[in-house]
Amino acid sequence: MMKSGVLSYSMYHAKKRYEAHLLVLNTLFIFQQKSILNLRNHVLFLLRMGITFCRGEKMVLKLFTPGHGAFMDSLIMYGLVSSLPSDTKCRVSCIAGFFEINIENKTFQEVASAIAGNIHGHAESIISHLIDNLKVVQKGSRGRLESYLNNHKQPEIIADNLKRFYTSPGHAQYEGRYHKGQHVWLPFYPHLGKYFTGEYKYSPANYGVCPTCITLAALGFYKAAIPIRFTPPKTVSHIILLSFEGEVSSETLANMLVFVGSDVFSGLVNELRPMVENLPLTTLTYFLLANFTSPLIYMIHESKAIWTALSMTLDIVKGQVVQIRGYEEISIDRYLSSLVHLMQIDKKYNIDSIGKLVTVTKRLMRKGETAAIESLYKFLNTRSYIDLYSSIRQIIKVLEEGPGKSFCEELVCLTQLA
Repeated sequence: MMKSGVLSYSMYHAKKRYEAHLLVLNTLFIFQQKSILNLRNHVLFLLRMGITFCRGEKMVLKLFTPGHGAFMDSLIMYGLVSSLPSDTKCRVSCIAGFFEINIENKTFQEVASAIAGNIHGHAESIISHLIDNLKVVQKGSRGRLESYLNNHKQPEIIADNLKRFYTSPGHAQYEGRYHKGQHVWLPFYPHLGKYFTGEYKYSPANYGVCPTCITLAALGFYKAAIPIRFTPPKTVSHIILLSFEGEVSSETLANMLVFVGSDVFSGLVNELRPMVENLPLTTLTYFLLANFTSPLIYMIHESKAIWTALSMTLDIVKGQVVQIRGYEEISIDRYLSSLVHLMQIDKKYNIDSIGKLVTVTKRLMRKGETAAIESLYKFLNTRSYIDLYSSIRQIIKVLEEGPGKSFCEELVCLTQLA
């Protein structure tokens, strides 16, 4: 029995609904002489207030990415999330093509100030990274990029634009092809390139976006995109961006961004450059993930999300013009589960299987054995007996005795997994 004077959860909300209905009826009476438009706006305001009342004491600020496609929305999401203070509680979910960012106990002004501070601290590095280093934005666009970044160093501008454009999904419907605005730079939206417009019959028209979308995408590219450049004189680069569908904590995303931006990871990427043009993007992506820290691999794997590596290949031709040469969306969940299983074996028997995987891969790279590397990582994704046999045969043939042979013996356990 419920004690007298105490409302149950359902009765509490029934009472709130009743109160909301009374408010609406009062509104209809008070504003019956007003225009229909004003009445509608007032009722919607009251209903929104009612929803806020029923949420409880926790304040949650919701932001939505515009819906510009998986690649650009992922960049914008990383631009937003990378700006939040480390003590911020936040959940990020991706459903139906856009990200929803739920930030606890922060106001628009606080979030805007954090974003402005992040842009202020990295503006020069962003320009140098995109224009001078990677050359993915033309030199002629430097002035516009500087202008966007400088304007968004002002928290008031960011707060106003977040309220106008990012409080509900679908901002992209007011932008895009045939719309006015900054023509989005190709590395932020690879689907605009001739590779896609020709292969998939997309319209080649300019894609206009607002300065806030461009600015957050530039920040996200600087923070989260993994560039792997070919050795000169080649002007080709791979760009890898991890994305997901489902829900991930800001802690997981923050840890990933810290590692991707570290000197250790940059050094690893530079080691790959001599081999990069001979290895498939899938294999390169898998090898990079194998070098993530064990805690980070666990965090990514255990999140309530399906992870994908969005990978494009671009070429910088005469005049620093970017052309898209290829694009892949690589599923990485099954591969990550193989890494996690190997780490669990490490923990139990202390045999360092992940360390051996990296060592064996690097030895195969030094010998130029790209086929053996590709075979190894294919097995780690499929876990099939046929791929295991092919991988073991090639590794032992090249490396003979030593860590290669013992590592191959440890791989057998993966065939028992689903």
